[in-house]
Order: sequence, then structure tokens, then C-alpha cells
Amino acid sequence: MHGQRFAVIDVELTDGDPARGRVMEVAVIALDGGTERQRWDSLVNPRQRVPWFTRKLTGIHDGMLAHEPCFHEVASTIATLTQDRILVAHNVRFDLTALAHEFARAGLSFSPATLCTERLSRRLMPQMEHFNLGSLCRSLGIAFPKAHRAMADAEATSALLKRFIQDHGTDRVMQEAVQAPRMMRA
Repeated sequence: MHGQRFAVIDVELTDGDPARGRVMEVAVIALDGGTERQRWDSLVNPRQRVPWFTRKLTGIHDGMLAHEPCFHEVASTIATLTQDRILVAHNVRFDLTALAHEFARAGLSFSPATLCTERLSRRLMPQMEHFNLGSLCRSLGIAFPKAHRAMADAEATSALLKRFIQDHGTDRVMQEAVQAPRMMRA
């Protein structure tokens, strides 16, 4: 893990479809090797109502978001925290799709190198029946007190990444990293 730079990220959306849903919460944990360098999270005003199911799942409601920044106001912070880092998420395709759509709405591109802990867990722990973040954390004894909030999910994903590297080595974990298709602009 020495020398690797990661940005563990999680987003909470208004909708389960990352192409349609709007970001309403985002968290980033920047890691240099196994050392946390910075963490940041923010609620985000999605400029639309939060559906009942999403409110029930996340606990995030319209009143919490009314005076929060819109995505274009936090885009540069996200870009800075993830720049020159491997973007790590549990089901990274979901988070990356949501972020790419939000960055595009802001007139920016976002296409970092990625590493998916869900995909990685399928290779490293094939005996598992379920590969959701909660099941993996329970199996490995990783604390995960509050699912479906961005920072709690990012913390659990960070702990999972560190555990995989500890148990299987950096080289094996990095075999799953996907290089960025083009440079990120912000």
C-alpha cells in the first residue's frame, strides 16, 4: 500500500439510477498509502425533492438540503481531493456514473482511475454469499454503524480496502484498478 494514493468516495443520490439521480451527499477520504491525509463530506442541494423511499433509506430530507451548496459549488473540491488518486468505491460504477453526470451538468469532465471494492471482494472472497458492504464488513469484523450515509460508507470502504491490502498485498489489489480513460479537468 506504500506509495499508492487513493480517494475513497461515496455518494448518496435522490434516485437509485445513477444516471437520473442527483447527488445529495458526498464524502471523500484521501489516503496516501495506509495513512489518511484528509477527509471531507458535504450535503448537496439536488434542486429537486427527495423521494420518500430515499428519505427513509438515508434519513436525508428536503429540509436538510435547502441551504446546502449545489453540486457545481462543490465540484472543484471533489476534483481537488481526487486528483492524481485512484478513486475507490464499493460498486464504483454507480458512484462514478453519478459523479460523471453531475460534473457534466456543471460543464466539467470527471474520469479518474478507479478501483471497485465490491468487484475486488468477489475475487478475493469468492466464498461469500453476499458482496454488499454491510455483509463484507460483518464478515471481516469491520465497524459499519450507519449505512447509506456518505461518510459512514466511505469509512467502511476505506477499512475494507486497507484490510484487502493487508491480507492479500498491494499487487493483488492493484490488479483490479482501472486506468483513467482521459485526464480529469476541473
